[in-house]
Amino acid sequence: MPRPDEDTRTAAKARIAEVKKVRDQAHEEAEKAKATADEAMWEAIAAELDQGDALQRDAVEATGFSRDHVLKRTKPYRKTT
Repeated sequence: MPRPDEDTRTAAKARIAEVKKVRDQAHEEAEKAKATADEAMWEAIAAELDQGDALQRDAVEATGFSRDHVLKRTKPYRKTT
């Protein structure tokens, strides 16, 4: 296969850069969605704990996270300590 000329390569590089841009945007949106989902989950867990409907141990068992992790992640949302 012959080597592409400079104009063909330049056009191809522009297309590659565009698909990379689309991919980067999708990754950024996915990260934002993950952060939003995490925040909603920890806020909801904190509310369960504040209402007295669950113990921290219950949250640990239900999520599979360590007790320390549950404590750290729910602390900003807790109304009582």
